[in-house]
Amino acid sequence: MKKHSFTQKLTNFLNGRGFYIALALCLAAIGVSCWYLWQGATLASEMAEEASAVETVTLEPEESEETVGDADISTDPADAEESTEEDAPSDAPAESDAEETANTEAAETAAETAVAEEAAETLEPVTEPAAEVSEWVWPLEGAVVAAFSSDTLTYNEALGDWRTHSGVDLSAEVGQEVVAACSGTVISVQDDVLLGRTVTVDCGEGLTTLYGNLEEDLAVSAGDTVSAGDVIGTVGETASGERNETAWLHFAVEQDGEAVDPMGYLG
Repeated sequence: MKKHSFTQKLTNFLNGRGFYIALALCLAAIGVSCWYLWQGATLASEMAEEASAVETVTLEPEESEETVGDADISTDPADAEESTEEDAPSDAPAESDAEETANTEAAETAAETAVAEEAAETLEPVTEPAAEVSEWVWPLEGAVVAAFSSDTLTYNEALGDWRTHSGVDLSAEVGQEVVAACSGTVISVQDDVLLGRTVTVDCGEGLTTLYGNLEEDLAVSAGDTVSAGDVIGTVGETASGERNETAWLHFAVEQDGEAVDPMGYLG
């Protein structure tokens, strides 16, 4: 009977205001549980952030130094190694300076070479004789009556036309002595159609001298060696390709087979 009575009372209680009371208690329990769960989650998040911050902090080891007199001695091997590296002289600046100096010298040398090459290109051809002979003398004493002309045509009275002149004509008298203008070897004695009796002397270094309009009788023959000032013959009237008011000597100079101005050697 008591059991039935208690059950009946509980049922009546739940059907009345007891139902709302039980509901309120359940809601309160749920709210408390949720609050504790939220607090626990917040605490866990804060702890995780603190742990992350601790991991990112780098703690420098404390230096343990012992003072002996006025000098500080570090007991940390790492500090000693760093000190040795800092105190050791660096070769990098010296190598950099040496390389910079070498580059500067190379640039200056290249600039000087370029200037020298440019100057060499702009220099005018040397007008002095290509070959130097130890001694030169005039083949005879006389004025120049016909000058050398290798690129300008001059009128030739004997032939009646315009042509170049391969040498110089020196005024003279028939029978006047002609001497070698330079030392060398007589390489030919012959009769030329225009220049008459001629003598050619090889003066060395590709240089030859020719004497024209000589008399038939000469003082030298092919193969003879002559010195500057030695008589080789006399002025004659054997040239038919030239005409002057007086007797003359035709004197010509060639360098490597090319006619050059004899006045460049006689002065």
